[in-house]
Amino acid sequence: MSTLIVTVLVIALLTILGYFAAKEESRLKSASIVFLVVLLLSSSTLSTEWSRMTSELVDNNEDPHYGLPDLWDGKQVVCFHFPDGAAPSEFADGRHHIDHDGTDFRTDKNWNSTGACVGGFEGYTNGLELFNAAVAATDMTFAYTYTEFSFGLQMDSISGVSPCDTHTCTEDFSSGAWWQLLDNGAISLVGISDLELDSDSVITWEIATY
Repeated sequence: MSTLIVTVLVIALLTILGYFAAKEESRLKSASIVFLVVLLLSSSTLSTEWSRMTSELVDNNEDPHYGLPDLWDGKQVVCFHFPDGAAPSEFADGRHHIDHDGTDFRTDKNWNSTGACVGGFEGYTNGLELFNAAVAATDMTFAYTYTEFSFGLQMDSISGVSPCDTHTCTEDFSSGAWWQLLDNGAISLVGISDLELDSDSVITWEIATY
């Protein structure tokens, strides 16, 4: 049940309780006061949930936010893309959109990969800090392991998925796979810990092969 529906039901329930708790001659007045107070207290939640429900996906494929909810325009986003069959089970049916507070509010079943994008962040200037915020917002669903080198961090696994679990990695290194970092749709020239962000950066993790 969505947060919007729950909020509306709570407002209705409290209004009814306020009506029956008052003396008969003042029930309407009491119910009206309860309704207005609860409505004011929950106005922020109602506004947020309405924005989520009515959001549209950005359809400009030249925009780094392409395919993302338009309510994230101007905001920072982290996406996790998995090959077919490799995504965590709860994200195996398409690309989920999760707001910065952890609310999974929309799924794009037509996207060309499975996983999730976590967005709506503001004020981050460093890629690793934004990455960690997205992991925390999803209760560590996208927790990662890494190896630290002189050039930065190499992602060994995300959500328990290692690149060589999904693609063939040979001992002679003639073929292999790795977690690749994209910055606004382009391959990042620096590691996640050195990535400088814009106010509306979209960073993406996906498995690449060679």
